[in-house]
Amino acid sequence: MTLILEMPSRGIASQEFEKDERDASASERGGRLGGVTLGFPLWSATFQLSPNLSRDMSDDWRAFYARLRGSKRPFLAYDRDRLFPRTYPDGFGSMTRVGGAAFDGSAASWSQAIDSDGEARVSLTDLPSGMVLVKGDYIGFRWDASGSPAGTHDRRTMARLVEPAVVAADGTVTALVEPPVPSAVPAGAEAHLDKPACIMRAVPGQAVLGPLDRRQKIAGGSLRALQDLRE
Repeated sequence: MTLILEMPSRGIASQEFEKDERDASASERGGRLGGVTLGFPLWSATFQLSPNLSRDMSDDWRAFYARLRGSKRPFLAYDRDRLFPRTYPDGFGSMTRVGGAAFDGSAASWSQAIDSDGEARVSLTDLPSGMVLVKGDYIGFRWDASGSPAGTHDRRTMARLVEPAVVAADGTVTALVEPPVPSAVPAGAEAHLDKPACIMRAVPGQAVLGPLDRRQKIAGGSLRALQDLRE
């Protein structure tokens, strides 16, 4: 899977971007309600297109939908609300790592610890001291599939912060995240805060464009997609 499409950057009127967690529950003999998660949680997204697209935006989306070939081709999906941490919506500018090098959004290393309650905490190193992360920010993970050229980054996933965190003076931070980082992510994957993304595919039958109006542009549309998580 080396061909991964890019969504058009303009024309989205609204989105839903949440984890899709399938659970089953059943009452036990004593009345206690038990539950189990069916498979690992995946990111799910629904994008609604503006009914007032420009002609250029309309052409971009029609071309993108055509290249998707239904659900056959994957694409990079972002939470448009958090392309960067909320405190730094325009990127990291002149921010520097604790050692003085320019900060490009990536961590030098990462690790995850899961406690007895199943709470997942991800630790990052070599970030700018004092950097502020808030609830809803993401940590992205990108790596190369086996056999792919170096730097392809054709494997992606991300985790969302559910508690705020501040980078310590030594450039380290530990953040509580959901969902936990899956076992599919190798230890050598790069953790990063710039444009975290996951790879998605359109849900069959749920990628629909509106009709062309009298100005020869589409009148909106919608796209529902589900994460394609692979090792």
